Amino acid sequence: MSQNAKSADKSSPAKPKLILGVITAALIVLWFLSSMGGGGGASESFYVVKRGDFLVSVNAGGTLEAVNQEVIRNEVDGNSRVIYIIPEGTVVKEGELLVELDSAEAEEQLNQQKLSYEKAVQEVEAAKANLQIEQSQVQSQIDAAILSTNFAYIDYKKFVEGDKLQQLRNAEISIQTTEESLKIAQDRLFWSQRLFKEGFETKTKLEQDQLSVTNSLLSLEQSRTELTMLQNYDLPKLEEQYVSALIEASNQLSRVILQSTNSLNKAISDLITQSNSLILNKERLDKETEQLDKSKIYAPIAGMVVYAKSRSRFSSESMIEEGATVRKRQDLITLPDTSQMKVDIKVHESQVNKVKKGQTAFVVLDSMPDERFKGIVSKVAPLPDSASFFSDPNLKEYRTEILVTDPLPDLKPGVSARAEIVITNIANTLKVPIQSVTTVNSQQVVYKSSIGDPERSPVQVGLFNTKFIQILNGVGEDDRILLAPPLKMEEVDLAGEIFDDGEKMSDSDLKPDTKALEKLKPKAGERGGRPQMQGGPAGQRGESKPGGRGGGGFNREAMMKRFDTNGDGKVSDEERAAAIKQYQKSQGGGGAPGGK
Repeated sequence: MSQNAKSADKSSPAKPKLILGVITAALIVLWFLSSMGGGGGASESFYVVKRGDFLVSVNAGGTLEAVNQEVIRNEVDGNSRVIYIIPEGTVVKEGELLVELDSAEAEEQLNQQKLSYEKAVQEVEAAKANLQIEQSQVQSQIDAAILSTNFAYIDYKKFVEGDKLQQLRNAEISIQTTEESLKIAQDRLFWSQRLFKEGFETKTKLEQDQLSVTNSLLSLEQSRTELTMLQNYDLPKLEEQYVSALIEASNQLSRVILQSTNSLNKAISDLITQSNSLILNKERLDKETEQLDKSKIYAPIAGMVVYAKSRSRFSSESMIEEGATVRKRQDLITLPDTSQMKVDIKVHESQVNKVKKGQTAFVVLDSMPDERFKGIVSKVAPLPDSASFFSDPNLKEYRTEILVTDPLPDLKPGVSARAEIVITNIANTLKVPIQSVTTVNSQQVVYKSSIGDPERSPVQVGLFNTKFIQILNGVGEDDRILLAPPLKMEEVDLAGEIFDDGEKMSDSDLKPDTKALEKLKPKAGERGGRPQMQGGPAGQRGESKPGGRGGGGFNREAMMKRFDTNGDGKVSDEERAAAIKQYQKSQGGGGAPGGK
């Protein structure tokens, strides 16, 4: 659709804010006049029921935003002070400086980390040298222990195979020599005795031979005793000493190996520790270097600079400006891609069931009130916006995105806009002003003009917009109905009661269904709470159903309850002014999307 065609569709030049304000105020005042009961001129205002086309739509104000945008965030740890930021609205090229943060602390931390890194490098080199020294010492100690063990084994083997046998042999030779000497001495004594008897030998010589025999006997006894001592005591003792020395040398070798292994492990562990410390210090050095580099933020793409703004009015984040303190991961700047734009709006919970993805919408910009741009609903939030909950716990609004499909002029993001989502267009249907329908005893009614008092007539309603509501049954064309129904206060259901007055309940109706409670118990590993609504006929958003209080139908008493803040059943001038102001605020204060 061309821009000229869009302008031609309008019957007169738009005066958006003034006209909308006047129309809105008039509608709200008419509704409140009707809520104050019959009397005066309000009760004499009539509307003639006519057939015609009926456009059902949802209106909401919002902001023009880019669909795709590059978000520039602060990546420096902790809080940082902005010392330079490029002016908002500047068109930048890729690589151009956008923001510079105070880097004094980052530079100090980087210098400290450089010192820590150099110290870690030196400690690693010292640990390597210590390991080499330890390896050399360990090898020397093990070699010495092995040599001592070998010597002990050789000494033992020498004793068993040499010294022991030699000493035994010497003792046996000594016995044999003594025995031979004894025989000679005995033989000499024998002949000396015979010669002495015959008188050929002197007594002295005989006595000498006798002494020689005695000495030989004693020597033989001594030699045999020495052999016994060697066999039973001396040689076993020496053998045990050599065995013990060999065992001790072997044990010493084992101890040296264990001690050496432990010393090596300590040296290796120290080297590993120092190496890990070096790795950590290198990582910290890289991080501190990166932190210093991140204190200057450059444009990743070309685009127009838009300062980031918090979506919540309760946010404690500072305004983006020079001197402001920003936290890590805080949005600073966005570089929007203006080739595709959207309008972010918030739809009230009473209207959100009508809105579905893919519906046609029309957008009017506050800066261009005479132009209308076509769009499509691209997203409807599944949950109410948390920001609206904090501002007013009773207000629940759903964030909705309108993708603008018509080409837009060169506009900056952030422009105020209004969107009207087309729900349906009903042709040739009966419609009446929305304030002429009210609820009495759970029944929606209008008041027809008649002779005498107005006649209350039940009606079946359909869809509605901000001005009119569809009548499916209960009135006919050309019927005259009151714009302000003359209600009696005892008939008004301000609280939205579920039961009618005098309605009786049976015992079976009052008996609770305890089995339903058992179904609410969460299964193992499953949290309690209601499951999310899935798509399909039961949970599908769609058009509001006619009639009833909760199906999206109009409920005049619910609106009165909302604005009657003091609960006196009447709407004071202050309450009326506040209601009109709130209504204008919820509608965004912009121009209407089109002449409807």
